[in-house]
Order: sequence, then structure tokens, then C-alpha cells
Amino acid sequence: DGNDERKGKGKEEKQEGQQMRVCVMEYVFEEHRRWGERFQARYEPYTSWPNSLTPPISCSSSSSSDRPLRIGYISADFFTHSVSYFIELPLKLADRARVFNVCYSNVARPDARTATFQAYADKWVNVYGKEAQAVAEQIRSDRIDILVELTGHTAGNRLDVMALKPAPVQVTWIGYPNTTGLRTIDYRFCDAKVDPEDTEQKFTETLVRLPNTFLCYSPPREAPEPSKRTPAIENGFVTFGSFNNFAKFNDKVLKLWTCILKLVPGSRLLMKCKPFACPHMRTKVLRRFELAGIDKRRIDLFPLLPSTREHLTLYSMVDISIDTFPYAGTTTTCEAMYMGVPVITLRAQGEDNHAHNVGCSLIANIERLRPLIANTPDEYIAAAVRLARDVKRLDQIRKCLRSEMLKSPLCDGETFVQNLEGVYHNLWAKYCKDQLGKSAEDDTAPSKTIAATQKPQLQQ
Repeated sequence: DGNDERKGKGKEEKQEGQQMRVCVMEYVFEEHRRWGERFQARYEPYTSWPNSLTPPISCSSSSSSDRPLRIGYISADFFTHSVSYFIELPLKLADRARVFNVCYSNVARPDARTATFQAYADKWVNVYGKEAQAVAEQIRSDRIDILVELTGHTAGNRLDVMALKPAPVQVTWIGYPNTTGLRTIDYRFCDAKVDPEDTEQKFTETLVRLPNTFLCYSPPREAPEPSKRTPAIENGFVTFGSFNNFAKFNDKVLKLWTCILKLVPGSRLLMKCKPFACPHMRTKVLRRFELAGIDKRRIDLFPLLPSTREHLTLYSMVDISIDTFPYAGTTTTCEAMYMGVPVITLRAQGEDNHAHNVGCSLIANIERLRPLIANTPDEYIAAAVRLARDVKRLDQIRKCLRSEMLKSPLCDGETFVQNLEGVYHNLWAKYCKDQLGKSAEDDTAPSKTIAATQKPQLQQ
């Protein structure tokens, strides 16, 4: 009877926790929506555009009367920034017969990667410090068909420009794991794993699920080769690691990580992030582990390192990367895998949340790592412990993970860009059809079809 009572109580607590998460998710959506209404009230969006409704060139068409689709990307992250590793290939591998890419750079401090992006773009416009209206007029002058913002509610965003709707079709992508709240942004790019069909998370934008994955990773050129062997072989102990932003570290994460450390005797945890340059912060974090029953001598805390190469080289000290939740890693997960380090991640519990599921979306692209996607906290612990006890398997992963990753959809730039450009063409075809329908000109609508390699999935 006592066991039944405890099980019943545990079930009730789980249901209450799930209801609480749904309530929080609803609250977050409403705050975004209300912000969008207040912010939008400051701007008068355009309702007509000078763009030609002539269908752009399709995959199978070579007619000289067709035109490339004009795509605009506006971002503050065209420099050495997490977002930059996911926007490079759509610019570098663009089919110039199908798209003409214009980058609107709001970068405050350009660097070498900025110059790389500028070289890849068909046209580069510096909009840093410029008023929203002036930027919007530039975009209209450039006759952008689809404007894609890559920053969301993060530093340097130009949501003020998006609120003016200078392009007929507007999209948000990559830079922010939630809705913008702006009614002038029509679509949000995602995939079926990060935002499943039955997701309960709400967005003011219509979801467009890209085929396979919504992100395509371009590894940094300065990345060193992975270490030849997993470090546990020489060390005699397993090192877990997390290079995620410290804001993603919370009590629930601490609880699971301490369980793992207790179940793997002698193991260590290496954490790296900006706040660890501060002695007070290091002491505070070590104290939290001590209170959880972990000797502080088992925890290594590193601050940011001067260069990307040094940052990635630090993975030579890590055997297994353990992801954060409910805000999973993105660039850090890709970097770990590229350096031969497997990543354990936890799927969202009871409700689907984009920020939580990003790790699942990334890791699912590599068949060998799919068993490391946990559905429950217990599975997360078990996956980490099981892998830690199999050093031979860790060493095999170390030797082949980079090559397998490069062959996966996560790094298959050509297929990804072909699909992405196909999605753009389908969205523009829909817009043209809607506009011609509104004008009661269906009888004069173009007869050519605009096909993507794979049609996007739309969800209201």
C-alpha cells in the first residue's frame, strides 16, 4: 500500500510539473505577443511593394524571362558569432540562377568573418546605426522579395525594420529560440524534430519545417584535428564536459550532473564559460557542487579562451559532453561533435519546446549518436553512465565522429541550400498566388510552376 501511495504521489507531482511547464510556456508566448503589439504600434508597416509578381526561375526552368528570387538577410551577427556558423553555407553555396542574396549588416565590430560573408553576398549593405525607416527604404529599393532576420530578441536586432515590413514576405530564423511576437513576420523556419507537428508551443509566425534539419553547420576553418584517442585512455578516468553559456546552468541540470558524477567513480566535470574568469563566480559554483555531495577537486572551471582554435582544442580534455536543459546547446553541441566528442541531450518533457529540443534536432542527424537522445532524466543519466563505462566505444566515436558528421545532413551544405532555396520559391509562389487572387486576376496568373526540392510544411 505504501508503494502504491508513493507511486500515486509521484505521478501527481509529474502531472503538476507538466502543467506548470505548459503554463510557463503560455506565459512566455503571451509576453512576446503583448510586446509585439506595443512595439508594432510605433510603426506603420508597408502594405504594398514594387516587386514584380513574375515567378522567379524554378529548378527546372531555364527561361530568360524568369528572374532570380531576391533574398535579404538582416543580422548583427555577420562576424565570429554562433549564428555565423549556420548562415555561411546558404550564402556560399547559393545558386545564383535561383537567388540573389543581399546582406544587411548591423555588425558593430566587423572582423575577418565579416569580410568572408561580404565576399559571399551578391550585395552587401552596412546598416549599423541607420534609422529603421532609412533601412526599410533601402530594402524596398533593392526590391527584396523575402527578408530573413537572423537575430530575434538578441543584441543588435533590427526588429524595428521588420516592423515596417519593407519586403512582401518576412521570415525569422536561427538567432532566437522563440517567437518574435511581430505580426509583420510571416514565417519561422524550424524542422519536425525541434518543433514537432503536435507541438504545444505557440508562435505568432507560421512554422515552416525545413527538410531534415533547420540548421546546417559550417565548421570553423581554424579548427584543429580531434585528439587521436579519447582522453580517458591515458587519464584513467572519464571527463564530462559542458561549454554552454552559464545562463543555461540551473538546479535541475546540477541535480542530474551530480548523479552522473556519483555513479561514475573518479570521473571529472570540465565546464567552460565567460563568468569563470571571476574568482567569486568559480568559488560560488564549486560550492554548489560541494553542497550536492561532489568534491570540488573533481570540477575544472575554464574561462573563455583567446581564440577559436584554443577553445576547440580544449575538447581534447573531454570524453563526453553533457547538454543543458531546458535550453540546450546549439553551436556548442556542433563544436563538440566536430571535435569527436559525443553529446548526451534530453528531449523536452511532456511539452515540446524549441529551445529544449535543439539538441535532439542536431544529434538525430548522426545515426551513431541517436541512442544518446534521452526521453527522460533517468535515461539521460543512464546514457551518460553507460557510455562512460565503455571506453572502447568512446575511442571509436572519437576516431570517426567528425567524418560521419561531415557526411550527415547537418553539414551537407549542397542539399540543405537546395532545399532552402526551394522553400523560398514555394513561399514566393504562395504569395504571388494570394496577391493575384486578391486582384481577381487568376485568369492571367503565370502558368509556370515553382517547385522546391521538397515542399515546406506549414503550420499555423
